[in-house]
Amino acid sequence: MRYVPLALILTAALMLQAPAAHAMPMTFVGNLSGANEVPVVSPAGTGFTTVVLDPTAQTLQVNVMFSGLTSLTTAAHIHCCQPLGTNAGVATTVPAFPGFPIVANGMGVTSGDYHSPVLSLLDAGTYNPAFVAMFPGLPQAESALINGIENGMSYLNVHTANNPGGEIRSQLFPAPEPMSLVLLGSALVGFGLMRHRKSAPSGDRATP
Repeated sequence: MRYVPLALILTAALMLQAPAAHAMPMTFVGNLSGANEVPVVSPAGTGFTTVVLDPTAQTLQVNVMFSGLTSLTTAAHIHCCQPLGTNAGVATTVPAFPGFPIVANGMGVTSGDYHSPVLSLLDAGTYNPAFVAMFPGLPQAESALINGIENGMSYLNVHTANNPGGEIRSQLFPAPEPMSLVLLGSALVGFGLMRHRKSAPSGDRATP
């Protein structure tokens, strides 16, 4: 039996799901920590964020869980568009996502579980006006934010009274897609079967 390299099998498995990735909402995740701030913040709380981007519907939905902050929350938003390990301007609503608990709305907290409404990327209110002003118009600002999120050039930041520049943050990374894992598992099983057949003694094989 002809041997097929493992790398080729894995590449094919991942390519099979590539077109579907952009035909449905994409999920991005991040572990929020002070170690991700630039410069590093310590002590600091911890958290986790999930951001669901739907370029086709032109929507964004944000979830943030956090705890152990050193003081009350004052702001929370997505920054864009700079590489990992650098600081970028605020792209989304300031000072915080709609309904996010902060001192300004009398709901500042040190821990919480926030789930935003579905935000329209066609709505100027979804953005920081200063971010939109960097572009010829809202469509270009929307495109920049989408590209920034898709290409690892954005991060979610939670700010506090003790750390006005941000206490915990994370770059937004694509979440593993279930279909990718299924295809990868199938490829590995197929690879294992081929290796088994290739290495089996000829006497163990069925004869016509």
